[in-house]
Amino acid sequence: MKSLSDVRAALAALVFVGALFAPTEARAQARSTQQRPAASATASAAQTPSVEGVVNINTATEDELRRLPLVGPARATAIVALRARVQRFRSPDDLQRVRGIGRASMRRIRPYVTLTGDTTLLARPGRAPRATQPRASAPVSQP
Repeated sequence: MKSLSDVRAALAALVFVGALFAPTEARAQARSTQQRPAASATASAAQTPSVEGVVNINTATEDELRRLPLVGPARATAIVALRARVQRFRSPDDLQRVRGIGRASMRRIRPYVTLTGDTTLLARPGRAPRATQPRASAPVSQP
């Protein structure tokens, strides 16, 4: 069994080691916090496309529904079938009842969906450009 002085010495050693690494962690955290605002601004800009029009999901035809991002012929047919079953959508989130439309899809679709008014989206919106980083090339070995 360890004596109280051994436990105190071990605890003091842990505090000392923790103090050695604390500034490094603080610097790393400060660096990551400095980089986050720019990255989050870019991410929010990519997720919030400029709305060019909306689709009324309660009155839209299959062709009009296909103008929504991530909605092809099969999903458009499924949306119309669901609308026929439930009579009308009460919330844009009701689209999540369609197979293949989840939370991530709804984030991209939601800016273009409305429950009232006319369908004004004339074409499928363009995808926001991705921020790409240059790939590291593999080293070329010479014989």
